[in-house]
Amino acid sequence: MQPNDDYAIQEEKREARPRIYGTNLDDPEGGRIFVWTKTGWFERIEGTSGNVAFTPIADDEKELRELIARDNPSADIFQLDPVYRKTVTEEFFEQETSYRDTPLYSEDEPEDEDEDQEFHQHDL
Repeated sequence: MQPNDDYAIQEEKREARPRIYGTNLDDPEGGRIFVWTKTGWFERIEGTSGNVAFTPIADDEKELRELIARDNPSADIFQLDPVYRKTVTEEFFEQETSYRDTPLYSEDEPEDEDEDQEFHQHDL
């Protein structure tokens, strides 16, 4: 492996790492939290029971800023502190892993389910 190959691998890893931003620098939980990846922007949503989900929200930063401005024209996004970024990054990767482990997610071609399906008529 050439020294340039090492640099390219490190650069790719750095770029692949999600970037974590929020609208409330002092209290991240009090604002909205966003994750940027090469595939776009995701918003961190925390449920009432503490479960966390990440939902796609924008393709680029301009679109994200427009969405934020609709809710609060004075809001801005800030890169969050390293400890909080680490926590959100771990949550993001955990969700991505568990999502890929579900039976509904498959990289295989979808099967034609009609072939095996039986229909039953019910009297009303």
